[in-house]
Amino acid sequence: MNNKLLKAMRNSQGRFFGLYTKQGEVLNAQFQRETNNYVNVYDRNEKRYRKFAKTSLKGVKIQACIIGSV
Repeated sequence: MNNKLLKAMRNSQGRFFGLYTKQGEVLNAQFQRETNNYVNVYDRNEKRYRKFAKTSLKGVKIQACIIGSV
């Protein structure tokens, strides 16, 4: 897991960002909380909370800055 990706999500300060998964999903997400293996985000597209394994995250796009692969 890319630590820069998680650090960027943590430091998003409640802002929405683009979240890319290895399964090919793209979300407009807001960071909520994390555990040792999972990250919880609010999916603005579907208006619901989602839980992802940290290993399934591929990239983040915050304020035109891309972290990881998009």
